Amino acid sequence: MLGAGGQDKIQVLFRPLAMTKDSRSRLRPRAKRPPLWIFAAGGLAGILGGAATGLFLLWQRGDGDGGLLSVARLIPQDAQVVMAFNSSAQPWETLRQFGTPDSQRLIGEGLERSPLNSILRQSGTEYGKDVQPWLYGSVVTVLVNDPQQPNGAPETLVIAPTRDRTLSNAFLARYRDALSQQGAKFATQSHDGVTYFESPAPNPNSRLIAADLDGRYVVLSTSTALFQRTVAAYRGRLPNLRDRPGFEQFFAPKSTSLAEPLVQVYLDGAIALEFLGATTRLNFGDPLVRQSRRDLNAVTMAIGTQKEGIRLEVTTYLKDRGGALPGTIQVAEGVPLNLLPQETFLVVSGTNLAESWQAIVAQAKGNSASEQVLDQIRNAIKNSTDLDLEKEILPWMTREFAIAAVPNNQGILSNPGFGLIVLAQSGDRNGTKAFFDKLDAAARRNNGGLFPPGIESSPQKIGDNPISAWQVGTITVAQHGFLEQDVAFWAMGTLGSMFVPQPPRPLSQSRPFAIFTTGLPKTNGGYFYLNMGSALTIMDRLLPPEVKSNPGYTQVRAILDAIQGIAVTNTNLSDRATRLDFLFTLKPTPGN
Repeated sequence: MLGAGGQDKIQVLFRPLAMTKDSRSRLRPRAKRPPLWIFAAGGLAGILGGAATGLFLLWQRGDGDGGLLSVARLIPQDAQVVMAFNSSAQPWETLRQFGTPDSQRLIGEGLERSPLNSILRQSGTEYGKDVQPWLYGSVVTVLVNDPQQPNGAPETLVIAPTRDRTLSNAFLARYRDALSQQGAKFATQSHDGVTYFESPAPNPNSRLIAADLDGRYVVLSTSTALFQRTVAAYRGRLPNLRDRPGFEQFFAPKSTSLAEPLVQVYLDGAIALEFLGATTRLNFGDPLVRQSRRDLNAVTMAIGTQKEGIRLEVTTYLKDRGGALPGTIQVAEGVPLNLLPQETFLVVSGTNLAESWQAIVAQAKGNSASEQVLDQIRNAIKNSTDLDLEKEILPWMTREFAIAAVPNNQGILSNPGFGLIVLAQSGDRNGTKAFFDKLDAAARRNNGGLFPPGIESSPQKIGDNPISAWQVGTITVAQHGFLEQDVAFWAMGTLGSMFVPQPPRPLSQSRPFAIFTTGLPKTNGGYFYLNMGSALTIMDRLLPPEVKSNPGYTQVRAILDAIQGIAVTNTNLSDRATRLDFLFTLKPTPGN
């Protein structure tokens, strides 16, 4: 048993390694809320922030093998979550070149609270003296289910390659001594020629395992059985993760555009959507989760840097048998981006809204909450415009579209400081004209809610282009019409004059767009694009003082101030693999 006062200390010390029974059990295949033991809750910001702060000290590396594919030979093949953290100096040094003083300060504060820093401090070790001299390659953290208890809580495994057995053993000795002083009772054990040290843990269903594996790896685990299975995989007596079909292709050098990823993640398809849902605080719904278990093979992520900032790749692999989840993305030609003005600071573009809606409807079947949301959307459109979404709008929206925001303080846009533009390449021009006629009638009728009172619709011209304008007295509320290539548009205020008949310089040719999308695939299914500087200017204008003075907003703003722009694309890698590419263009740290 643990000595008096030792249990709480060890619980803190092993928090990144030994999760509680309750939190770990939530990652089992049928769980609804998997644990966030590495990723910070809140989605992408948590992923990037947690990786940057939690591994800030892993900045040196020796020569030789030690990457994820090498370490995967030790990992049992049924591993559900694998995270590999690069210990090379260069990519982490590159990361330090970005950010504002406030964002750098927040990272520093995160370091002080990081689990890794706590382990080093409480075990009386220092990274530069006790870890860096022997560590190289990737530090890999794994969640593995016990095959004898497939519905039980997954166990944790940490593997760190060593290039100097004497030095890594010295670290393990100091590590065990520190825990022993806090109440741990390590006993020497042997299995398959490997000597290891084992102690009871604060959680009665866990153990504390520390081992040197043939002078090649330092291994920590929360389960005796898992450790023994790891040895069996290492000896070739148990299937390992590298031999899992497709795994080598998932993490082959050409599988990523990143020269040297900071972090690589593997999620088994059986739990991937639940894990991502918990990370982003999104509830995907039981039907979609069940469908993902049936159709998803794996989801992988790679996080790294390029000269503009931080790059994230999220790749989805589908099982060979196919399924309801589409494996291909319709490629966009970029028509809307060539028509939007260069001042545009926010764009969501894509292809075939009609097909996307059908996929959403199919995925929502059987989920009453999701179906209710879809019904609310249908009813809201019907009640405000008398238009049937699925009969009068979506049938002609089968080509490219874009929803954009543009800074403007003229007329009705003087208060918000921006307006919206919607572009849709029509697949049925007559259907689009009928849509606009019915929309004009709804605006004139003004049955409440969506439209301001007193709208009159009248034909006008911008140059030689005929358009329709909604006016209240002498104030133009909105404009709509057609551009080249059968592109229908609707724009707030007088924004039409910024791109009708054609903008002098479109967004696709602007310098911010070129910088913020650097290196992203040009052949893609659409963009999410955000110019953070313009967005923050408008946000400062609209947010009330009490929100700006809130401490939580101050911290969020420190992070946003470090970002110049965000761009996201989705592309096909094959008929069974698709990828989301994220680029966070960051401000350089002053002095760099």
